[in-house]
Amino acid sequence: MAFFRSYLIANQEEPDTTYDERDETALVLFLLQSRLQQSAKDLRVPENFTPPRVLPSEFTRPDSQRQLKFVAGFLCFFIGKPFQYRREMQAFRGYFIPSFADDVPKQIQLGQALRRKFFTASLNDLQGAETLDDFFDIAEISMTA
Repeated sequence: MAFFRSYLIANQEEPDTTYDERDETALVLFLLQSRLQQSAKDLRVPENFTPPRVLPSEFTRPDSQRQLKFVAGFLCFFIGKPFQYRREMQAFRGYFIPSFADDVPKQIQLGQALRRKFFTASLNDLQGAETLDDFFDIAEISMTA
């Protein structure tokens, strides 16, 4: 099992096994790196990406752990969300996770659609979020899905 699903289980969360674990892990690492760099500019999933079983050592710092928790919260784990946010996140996951590890145009699209608030928001900001559009240009899904 890849690190993200193990992380969820270790924190008493039920992983969503709807999608391929490789693509899900690639998306999580992409979002985590985006948060840590405060930008998704030029960020790409490496060719022949293999999902790590444990969190890579460069992400084990306390700040990285906080950012991973934020990413999990963003993806609707750990924090309850209003119906509208959950519905938009379902569309987000349904569009971005399949083939994410190998689909460079999809990676570019995601990086360009992340809003500034995604990079700077806290878990408290997520708790009050009524819509995914606060963090991500939701039109990017509806224009392409």
